[in-house]
Amino acid sequence: MNRESLREKKPVHQHNKQVSPQHTRIERIEHEVQRHEKKDSRFRHELKEMQNEDDLRKIDDDVEDVSTLFEWEAPEHIHQDRGVKWFALFAGGITAIAVGFALFGNFIAALTIGMIGVYMFVVAQHKPSIIRYRLLTEGVALNNTLYHYKHLEAFNIVYEPGNVKTVILRSSRRLVPLIHMEIGSADPVAIRDILVEFVHEDVHLEEPVIDIWARRLGF
Repeated sequence: MNRESLREKKPVHQHNKQVSPQHTRIERIEHEVQRHEKKDSRFRHELKEMQNEDDLRKIDDDVEDVSTLFEWEAPEHIHQDRGVKWFALFAGGITAIAVGFALFGNFIAALTIGMIGVYMFVVAQHKPSIIRYRLLTEGVALNNTLYHYKHLEAFNIVYEPGNVKTVILRSSRRLVPLIHMEIGSADPVAIRDILVEFVHEDVHLEEPVIDIWARRLGF
């Protein structure tokens, strides 16, 4: 499946729609949430808390479970195995740049490049953590952090097997303007069918240039 095949599916809220299985699932779960809310005052209180709370550790697990529309696990970023040759070329490049600055008398820049090189060397060896991703009735969750739909302006799915498979979400919050959710082996169409019910789809929303270059360099 490529990026174009994902875009062929029209948002389910448009006219002449064909209701997707995920649309039916959303309706069923929302009905289940309402049923619990009516008969259980604790559930009602916790659900109200979740509508304003970013930390899901403060919300009862059963409320999260009932409110979950779709979930999957995937590494926080794509890990690329690097051989001795890669590290040798990387070390040689960083050393050459640092020496170049030093020869021109810019020792602060040389030291800065050296420190950045050491940091990137450590990052390159770090294997990504596994993240639990969830689409809930109130927002999207990365582990225990909830990003409410009311703060999400747009999303796009960049799906290029063998290269990148990720959901990009643009937030109205300045501290976290872009949120990435790695798709891994999950179904990108199912994810999209749910998100279009809550967030505007912007097919022009792309990865930041720095992320693209970092991946091309092997990070």
